[in-house]
Formats: sequence, C-alpha cells, structure tokens
Amino acid sequence: MYLLTVVLTVLLAVAMGASAARKARGAGDSRRLRDRLGVAPGLWLVIGALELAAVLGLLAGLAVAPLGVAAGTGVALLMAGAVAAHLRRGIAGRELAAPLLLTGIAVVTVVLRATTA
Repeated sequence: MYLLTVVLTVLLAVAMGASAARKARGAGDSRRLRDRLGVAPGLWLVIGALELAAVLGLLAGLAVAPLGVAAGTGVALLMAGAVAAHLRRGIAGRELAAPLLLTGIAVVTVVLRATTA
C-alpha cells in the first residue's frame, strides 16, 4: 500500500510542478486559461507558488506523514477551486478532466498517506 502512496504522491507532485512551471514562465496555454477563467495575473502567480509549495510538501510528506496529509489536502482544495472556477465560466467536458482527475488523485493520496503513516 505504501508503494501506491509513493507512486501517486510523485505523480501528483510532477503534475503540480509542471503547472507551476507553466505559470512561472508565462506559457501561452497557461495565460490563455488564466484569461478564460478571469483570474488576475498576480493571483495566477500566487496559485503557481502554492503549486510549488505543494510539490515540496508532498515529497517531504513521504518522510513526515502529517506534512504529506496537509500538502495533499491543500492540493485537493486548490483543485476543487479550479473545478469551481471552470464551472463558473461554463468550461466543462474534456477541459474539466484535468482538474477533476487531480482532485481525485489528491484525495486518494491523502487517504493513503493517512493510513500508511
């Protein structure tokens, strides 16, 4: 069970790191999504910083279970906010798949980390 926890945690950390990097470098796809969601540029960078903090917390949480649970919970809340932002702007279907999937992975990761501590 711990191996599954590690695999999902690393997968989630990679996804959060990739998203943070796209925001930090101002990638075109990231800027277009930001504008479509109606998020201010400064807030978009804050979200990227939170994603980077999540990467560090998730990975450190493999050694310190409460940190992993906290980081995973933060990711689940952040991704739930992303789902809400998408729905508020009428963005659904395939474009909603990534934030929904990441929310689910985060929740499973939290449960696994809490039970494998």
